[in-house]
Amino acid sequence: MTQIIIATLALTLVHIWFVPAFFNRVHLKYLLGSRDEELELSVGAARAGRAATNFQESLVPFLAMCLLAMINGADLLVLAQVWLGLRVVYLVCYVGGINPARSFVWIASLVVLVLMAVRLL
Repeated sequence: MTQIIIATLALTLVHIWFVPAFFNRVHLKYLLGSRDEELELSVGAARAGRAATNFQESLVPFLAMCLLAMINGADLLVLAQVWLGLRVVYLVCYVGGINPARSFVWIASLVVLVLMAVRLL
């Protein structure tokens, strides 16, 4: 489970920093500055930002359940791997504008979180 947590934290960097930075690379001065002015984002940058926000909303419950699984000796490894894979696919779907697949992947990741919680009970 430790490897899944580390992989998830790596995905967090990709989601929250690398992908948005990639789409905002034309605004390097803005990114390196104090960001006082409003910046008009490209479609890709806006999607990356929304995907990052969505990821952050499910990250805390996921990490909490992984830690609880480690403490309680529960086997959530396969579910955690599935969740992580779904979140990678979600990022690709969101940034790529692949609809409605993005919504189906999000629902599947939510179902996996619920299944993880049920296994911990």
